[in-house]
Amino acid sequence: MKATVTLLAPTGYGKLFYLTCIILNCSAVSAAETFNTSLMVGYSSQADWNNHGQTILSGVYDLDIYINGSWSGNFPVKVDSGEAFWLAGATLKALPIKYIDKKAITKKEWVPVAEIVYGGQARLNRGMLRLDLTIPQARTDKKDRRWIAPELWDAGINGAFTNYSLSYNNLQRHNNDGDADNVFLSLSSGINLAHWQLVDNSQFQRTPRRQGEWNTQSRYVERALPAIHSLFRVGDSYTSSPWFDNIRFRGITLKQDQRMYPDSYRTYMPVIRGNATANAVVSVYQNGSAVYQTNVPPGPFVIDDLMPGGSRSDLTVEVANAGGLTERFTVPYSTISDMLRSGSSEWLLTAGNVQLRNVDLHPAFIQGNGSHGVNNYLTVYSGATLSHDYASFLLGGAFSLPRIGSFSTNVDMARARLNSGESMQGERWKLAYSRFFMTKTNLTLATYYYNTARYLSLYDAVQTNALAREENGRQYLRSKQSFSIILDQTLPPGWGRIAIDGLWRQYWNSDRMLKQYSLTYSNLYKKATWSLAFRRNHYEYDGSEEERRYSSKSYDEQRIDLAVTVPLSLSGNRHSVTLRTSSQDGKYSGMEAGVNSSLESLDYSLNFSHDRTGHSAKFGAYSAWRTPYAKLTGQYSEASDFCQLGIGASGSAVLWRNGVLASGNTGNTFVILDAPGIAQATVNGNPNMRTNRAGRVLVPSVTPYRMNTYLLDNPRGESEGELLGNIGRVTPWAGSINYVQYKTDTRAVFTVKALFDNGQPLPFGAGVTDAEGDSLGYVAQGSLIYLKAKQLPEWLNVQLAEGQEGKACRIHVANAAQTYFCVR
Repeated sequence: MKATVTLLAPTGYGKLFYLTCIILNCSAVSAAETFNTSLMVGYSSQADWNNHGQTILSGVYDLDIYINGSWSGNFPVKVDSGEAFWLAGATLKALPIKYIDKKAITKKEWVPVAEIVYGGQARLNRGMLRLDLTIPQARTDKKDRRWIAPELWDAGINGAFTNYSLSYNNLQRHNNDGDADNVFLSLSSGINLAHWQLVDNSQFQRTPRRQGEWNTQSRYVERALPAIHSLFRVGDSYTSSPWFDNIRFRGITLKQDQRMYPDSYRTYMPVIRGNATANAVVSVYQNGSAVYQTNVPPGPFVIDDLMPGGSRSDLTVEVANAGGLTERFTVPYSTISDMLRSGSSEWLLTAGNVQLRNVDLHPAFIQGNGSHGVNNYLTVYSGATLSHDYASFLLGGAFSLPRIGSFSTNVDMARARLNSGESMQGERWKLAYSRFFMTKTNLTLATYYYNTARYLSLYDAVQTNALAREENGRQYLRSKQSFSIILDQTLPPGWGRIAIDGLWRQYWNSDRMLKQYSLTYSNLYKKATWSLAFRRNHYEYDGSEEERRYSSKSYDEQRIDLAVTVPLSLSGNRHSVTLRTSSQDGKYSGMEAGVNSSLESLDYSLNFSHDRTGHSAKFGAYSAWRTPYAKLTGQYSEASDFCQLGIGASGSAVLWRNGVLASGNTGNTFVILDAPGIAQATVNGNPNMRTNRAGRVLVPSVTPYRMNTYLLDNPRGESEGELLGNIGRVTPWAGSINYVQYKTDTRAVFTVKALFDNGQPLPFGAGVTDAEGDSLGYVAQGSLIYLKAKQLPEWLNVQLAEGQEGKACRIHVANAAQTYFCVR
């Protein structure tokens, strides 16, 4: 069948239509940029200049994957001519995409991206090696922005580490009473091997009274269990229950590690639920300020990733639907330390033997507790401690009540049989209250504890049995009741703020009593800050020693402190002047004046003080120098009757397969950054954290289970190498030693002058390779060849364009000629 095409002369809107089609067609054609070689002369016009317009070659590439603009990880991606993409089945398990049968899909070797974007788009950025996926928000698994999937957590490498703090002080008395030396060393060390960590925390102290002794606080082996978001530990450590006494023990601990969860899981905020009648913008306000905003499709929505914003007032939610309808409702917000977000849980199991210091009793025990956020208003928790002749059970709850505040209450019922045969049974009650009032009064915490007369905790029972065995008449103090309160009031703008705190404590088997109260007013005048504090302490004793000292079994102390800090600005550095004065019991007590300064790597202070009690004046100086490998400190004080000199050093060190690295900072999770050949590069702009001559630097204080990003800044002229990518990322296990390597080019630069054998210059821009075909450089102006190689090769190939006589010519550079010839 013969096809017939008829051309019609366009008129009116037809002309506009045709013109639009021509423009669009030209635009499509020009998408692949080309270079007009007619602008070149000689052989240069025959070189291939259009390779930059080519699409990426088919193959498998490691690409950064971004979902709706958020980085999700670096994964292998199979690319087909830059237009079609496949992801490995195992990769999909780590991506935050909902409604995928991940168990079935991970069995496939490669999955087309088109099957998982639900009508969205996939776009490749070849220059950034980045694949952007646009997916409807309802299909994405919304996670905390800082949280990274467990599949991307890095367990680290084998190695050993230590954090150290060493100080030496020498005190010389002017009354010929001799001098005294004091040495203190604190070590927090560990060995990481096959995902297990051996940790030791010890101190050494030498004084005139102690001729040097080691004291081990804890020593244990632990391992993270990411599959159940938990931590397993065995050895000497301390219990960490929030409701029972913390005691030293030897045994095992299995506990949920909250650091493995998103921040929104670990912190209490109400879960907001609502319904949108159309595409809508949901905004959350607190004290009139927007703290959250998101777009939602029609239908029910849930906001469960809201984070605290500093204020503790109720939340106002506004749902602006696309049809013009706007709905508003209020979500009450009040919290206390025991509250958990709705749906969140926390648990802990401990078993072992009690290991109290200077106590020769080591009863076995088992302890466990757990809590769960039922909804926005209720969190329930319970726990138990079981041992030989001892048992206690705890039950409690935390409540967030609209317009009333937050309460937490629990009761611990304990029964103990002492070695003397006496049976003790009692309860410990706790009541805590917290509320933020609309007057900006913040009652942070008011806590009351009451122990009945025959209540004993496990710690109390062990101490009581131990003292009974000593038969020296000493008694263990058992708490009866205590009350503490912290109240903070923000005044109108310009009037400052007032803080009140108090503590009251009594004991059952002693007349001792403690009452402490303080009232502090603080304000800001221009750039200066000042505060005035009133403190009152009341002590009651039951011993004759205290009665002889104070001529009474009670003692009262009133103290007033005034402090003023004035910041100064000198050459862009941070300086301040501080003045403090105090009175005690209505009489002048002392004063202190000081100057503090912070430079790039040096902090120092000078101070002068006077003490009425000793009728003496004292001058002091302190300095701290932060180096890339250690923090060094020095201090000197002198008064009329003594002088004191002190020096110190602190930092951390890591032993790994390539040697030892040190840092002036401390931490228990480390990252080794390795940029071969890049010396003196700063990390994230920190001048005190630089790569060494080999291009390596130790970074302590890494945040575990979160993405840590490190930007290397390579100063010009400081190193021989070139960074091919200056951003490194790692998501480490807690306590691990991680290794991040940067791609660098450490080849040397060579220049070679070459011509064709007929004396004509080589084509400008032509590529140059070695005998194996590896690219080394190009031909620049004046037929000068620029090369980068470990060493200058014997033979060079210059790539010529199609149609030119011969596709390449060769240069033999073995001799020492000044000009070489390229022979075809």
